[in-house]
Amino acid sequence: MSEIVADTAQIPELEDQLDALDRHGFLLVRNALPEDVVLAWRECLVRKYERREWDISNEVGNVAFDHLLEQEPELAQPMVGHPSVAPYLQAMLGRQCQLRSFRAHINPGAYTQEWHKDFGYYWDAPDEARHALRPLCINTTFYLTDNAPETGRLTFINNFCHNALPEEIRHLGGYNSDNPFYQWCERQEHIHLHPMTGDAVVFFSHIPHQGAKLKEDADAPIRCNVVLHYQQTPMFPGISFVSSPLPAIDALGYNGTFPFAEGR
Repeated sequence: MSEIVADTAQIPELEDQLDALDRHGFLLVRNALPEDVVLAWRECLVRKYERREWDISNEVGNVAFDHLLEQEPELAQPMVGHPSVAPYLQAMLGRQCQLRSFRAHINPGAYTQEWHKDFGYYWDAPDEARHALRPLCINTTFYLTDNAPETGRLTFINNFCHNALPEEIRHLGGYNSDNPFYQWCERQEHIHLHPMTGDAVVFFSHIPHQGAKLKEDADAPIRCNVVLHYQQTPMFPGISFVSSPLPAIDALGYNGTFPFAEGR
């Protein structure tokens, strides 16, 4: 387990961390955000939730906000290419790394996310043409509350990163536990991560995963996080993905969505 946990204070061990990210497809980064940033985000998301200013509120208990780059620029824009995750993004995607979408979540009640993949087109692209590129996407999720073993988790399928989903379930998914994709995920060996306040998780967006809030703690802040999806361009905006790239492009302009374009 220790090889998939990194600390922003241990960047001299970056090569080992990159090897672990390449091998497993995910990496837990401790102490990614300072306390003042965490508190500012919590206050923002609770305020927007209380005012019902969300973009999505779904059946599994997930409330999402998609326009924070425009609505909260001073808070949101510094998260793009954040220094705590920039070494991983640059090493994996290079200057072609482009912010695809910016989303925050709050889970005010019970929450067990359905098994899903943020990016299913990963497997389809090479079949479209002889020289089609396989787009690579990376998720960076910053946690604003504790996910201790008794209260919350983020779960991945073990030894999946370099394997393919069975073809018959590749295009299935969504928020429906009766479908074969969900059932296949349930049968696999799992790894549970427990990101705490200020931690981040970096992972490849094609990997099936599931978040959960395991119990309500009246004295703790409401479970919430901030998610940035990055893609290795080029990729058509209409490609099926968990979130739309348009709010990020509208807020930052096309050029502004490339955090590392000015150099290495």
